[in-house]
Amino acid sequence: MRSVTLGRSGITCSAVGLGTSALGGEFGEVGEGDAQATVAAALEAGITLFDSAPAYGSTRSERRLGRALAGVPRERFVLSTKAGKETDEAGRDHFDYSAAAIRRSVEASMERLGVDYLDIVHLHDYDREGGIHVDQAIEEGMAVLRELREAGRIGAVGSGIYAMDVWKRILTEAPIDVALIHNHHNLCDIRAFELLPLAEARGIGILNAAPFASGLLTGEALPPWHPAPAWAVETAERAAAVAVEHGTTLPRLALAYAAHEPRLPVTIFSCRNAETLRENLRRAAEPLDWRVVAQVQTALEPVMNRQWAYG
Repeated sequence: MRSVTLGRSGITCSAVGLGTSALGGEFGEVGEGDAQATVAAALEAGITLFDSAPAYGSTRSERRLGRALAGVPRERFVLSTKAGKETDEAGRDHFDYSAAAIRRSVEASMERLGVDYLDIVHLHDYDREGGIHVDQAIEEGMAVLRELREAGRIGAVGSGIYAMDVWKRILTEAPIDVALIHNHHNLCDIRAFELLPLAEARGIGILNAAPFASGLLTGEALPPWHPAPAWAVETAERAAAVAVEHGTTLPRLALAYAAHEPRLPVTIFSCRNAETLRENLRRAAEPLDWRVVAQVQTALEPVMNRQWAYG
């Protein structure tokens, strides 16, 4: 597994990372055995980067990841998690980017993950609810994360959001080391290219997440929280048929496409079992036929670069 250094942060991790939202049940039920086996298979494959969040499965993702990594030497893995957003057992989101809330969240994540140091902590989804949390996230939340970085509790200050206008502000103004960009570099959204010059100018490392467009490009039923309407699903189905006509599948092409951009060298995917993890690693390594990519993206044009209403 190739290793990558994330901008000027100094953090080195595998070029493919495992997102653990699926292990928290965000895309359907996952048993404890499958969660443990998935993390073990990732380690065996040379994956060192694991990304989680308290909001994934109402802390279930972090707790499962912590149990799966128990006993693994700490230097063998890079832990990325988030703060500021929590989700209760009923699936309701709660946002708090105050200094006290961020400190509590980081300490609680360390306890669930079984560590005393977190490599990356991203402020999570502060662009939600019409952007009312953005100023507090920058002024209070990021200030606390910088303090924790200086104290040696975390390695890097990160940001994990979606809205393009907020990203442009953050990459221009905010004191972050790492950016987790989701749903902006895949077959149906290429807006990450608008953000790259801003990140590169400041040495901000980028993690590219959601190569399957949060499930839209998998061919499976979307989770209830996905904002894509029925017509978008039908568009993806037509694109899947085009991929099959050219001797591939939409998920295979989607992951290969996401993983082959040299300016976005770290790709994070999430999956529910070890078999899918191994299949995804094969997909990420496949060569690309750009003529097929063009045909599939033509079919996906109705959904290209759509600003979905996540949350």
